[in-house]
Amino acid sequence: MESKRKGNTATENDASKKQKTAEVQDVKTALNTQVPQNLDGTQFLIKLVNTRAMSIKTRDEIIFSCERTDNLTKVFKGLIERGFLSVPVFQQTDKKKWYGFIDLLDIVRHVTTHFGKEKMSIEQDFWKLSEEEEKFKTLTVNDDIHTPNQIDLTQITQNYSLFSAFEIFARDPMVHRIPILDNMVNRHLVSILTQSQLIKFVYENLPLLGSKKDLLVKNMTGISMGNVITVESSTLAIDAFKILENKDVNGIAVVDGNGALIDNLSARDLKAIATDGAFFWKLYKPVEEFLGYLKTDSVTVRPRHAQFILESDTFETALTKIFTNSIHRLFIVDSLETKKPIGVISLSDLLLQLFP
Repeated sequence: MESKRKGNTATENDASKKQKTAEVQDVKTALNTQVPQNLDGTQFLIKLVNTRAMSIKTRDEIIFSCERTDNLTKVFKGLIERGFLSVPVFQQTDKKKWYGFIDLLDIVRHVTTHFGKEKMSIEQDFWKLSEEEEKFKTLTVNDDIHTPNQIDLTQITQNYSLFSAFEIFARDPMVHRIPILDNMVNRHLVSILTQSQLIKFVYENLPLLGSKKDLLVKNMTGISMGNVITVESSTLAIDAFKILENKDVNGIAVVDGNGALIDNLSARDLKAIATDGAFFWKLYKPVEEFLGYLKTDSVTVRPRHAQFILESDTFETALTKIFTNSIHRLFIVDSLETKKPIGVISLSDLLLQLFP
């Protein structure tokens, strides 16, 4: 396992919400400057074609990585100490050759399955517990990482344009990050591109979107309407995360007894695992209580209130809410009064709207 230097995330360098809010005004000011009329987003697509994917990488090196034979507990600890959601995995024979990714959610599932509710629901030091379990001590990354599937094999090389990555993210909602390799022969990982980085790029180039930015939510293409996955606030957090996995989604709406949206639970919330191992017992608390721990944690960056949007709102409004709150989805509610979720807009949904 390799760690070169610390950072807030393995794949992106999020600014603070305060800084992002200031950027909102900067972009709105830019929108008031003279821009050619009747734009339909073509200039934005042209910029994508003329921009190399490597040009918007946030770091010059992969700051945390592991090999397939590395100890799983050490990799797990490395992830939560840095607040990362995933880590790239390299081949043991070639320490620069990319094999795939291992996710925090995969490891947490493995841990809770292995130890069970009886042990994990008690307030205790998880690291001490893991050292006492001989079988768990010997587990490696290879025991938990799944064989790379077609999604894992979605990759580009350093010479690709940003348009290539943009289309992959927009067309395939299951792709959340794209490894950038030196070439397809060596397959040495040189950077990682994420959906959030693309959203930031779109936000910074709002003036080029023309009428696209005024597109109404109700007229958006491909968004999920009428089948929103929800959990009641009284549901145990561990069960809610199992729903995330079983439904193959990254976020679900948390509702009260009347079905009104009160929060959002996502895989990113697993970043709140404490380095002292105190996190696991919190998984066996109701979702509302579990999220309450996160909201009182000054280190965790997440909205303190549910973020939502109406069908009458615009693309620009949705993009701004997602970017300034550092979130990956917005729930569409029926009205400001009842706030019942009727749809959801993901990052890939936003990107899809920008294609002809």
